[in-house]
Amino acid sequence: MSTREDQFVSETRPARLIAVGNLISLQAAATEQSFATELERIVGMAVPHLARDRPNLVVLGEILGLPLALSGKRGYLSRLMHTSNVAISMLALGYGRRMIHYRRLYAGISLVRSLLLSLSDVMYRPFASTLSRLAARHSVYLSASTITPHVQCSTSTVDISHFGRRHSGKVFLPDGPGVYNTGFLWGPDGSLVGTTDKVFLTDNEKATLDLTAGNLDSVQVFETEIGKIGIAISLDAFTPQYLKRLDSLGACIVIQNDANDQPWAGPSKTCEWQPQEWLNSVLGSVQDDYPHLHYNICPMQVGNFFDVTFDGQSTIMKKSDRDPDTYCNFVGNEGFVHTVTGKTMKGDILAVSPWVVEDPIRATPGMSLTERRKALEQVAHQLLPGGSRANQYSESVIWADVDIPVA
Repeated sequence: MSTREDQFVSETRPARLIAVGNLISLQAAATEQSFATELERIVGMAVPHLARDRPNLVVLGEILGLPLALSGKRGYLSRLMHTSNVAISMLALGYGRRMIHYRRLYAGISLVRSLLLSLSDVMYRPFASTLSRLAARHSVYLSASTITPHVQCSTSTVDISHFGRRHSGKVFLPDGPGVYNTGFLWGPDGSLVGTTDKVFLTDNEKATLDLTAGNLDSVQVFETEIGKIGIAISLDAFTPQYLKRLDSLGACIVIQNDANDQPWAGPSKTCEWQPQEWLNSVLGSVQDDYPHLHYNICPMQVGNFFDVTFDGQSTIMKKSDRDPDTYCNFVGNEGFVHTVTGKTMKGDILAVSPWVVEDPIRATPGMSLTERRKALEQVAHQLLPGGSRANQYSESVIWADVDIPVA
């Protein structure tokens, strides 16, 4: 720990941070049970790396429970489609009655919103119950995000027959018209420590899914045995206003559940090279602008979901006065400059997952930045649906033993 950090820290708490970047699976959503098995597989990727001498924080990706929308008989036709828009349309055929109910209950909501409200129980119950059980089974802190309304539990037989699963004994119903991208944190006993709704939504989240933005003033941090934890789902971790909120609340660890819905090696909507821009969040969140934020853990869910691609590299970052190790950078990157502020960033890259191929600079020292990026971008396009490497993304598990500062 640097001298500067020592000035503000009186003690530390040991922990192991583990980020799991799984391959999203449409086939695993055939039934609720098959998806529960898939969640067990994903969490199981972390199990060989769990520490015995310190608490473990296992972090999974963004919208991890999304495939549940397509589970069961109602989702059968949707699972056969080739584009997400058509799959959503086919899914509506199976939930028409429920959609009518919610459009009557909440006048003026969109068709997509009424569909997501109709999916409340199937999107929430298997996701939350399975991950709660797995957190308790392995005695770990466990985090993931999914799309869900805020829900209330009903044991009414009428509600169960209309909106739930037979013989389940309960059903989770929306308590309002909102549908959110929500991050969850469970404790080692399986109890829900807390949730955080994503505040800054992407264009696709707003236009395609009609999600509801969370309230920045409602964002909280969670006191745990390893320190204060804050959740910043994807774009929230890029947004200084959001990071200042977490910092003001004393968060020390930033959980960045993520699923980047663009080819990784290539331009983004706002930068000529997306991996370079990604440093703005994972490394940018542990800069001196945010004195309390010491660690960022960002798992990236990957894979093709119909015609939508998710890709990226998972990371674990630490605040420090040192220059980052250039060998540990994302593919195709050059340096560690914040692409918005132009500032050179400091910090330790504790772990970064490999991409599908290595950066060509490893095999060909002296290769120009333009040539490197061109070669990498070709691979990124091959991974897309119909490409020569379609869906051959790399799953990953990375971890780091850390000492969490406690002020």
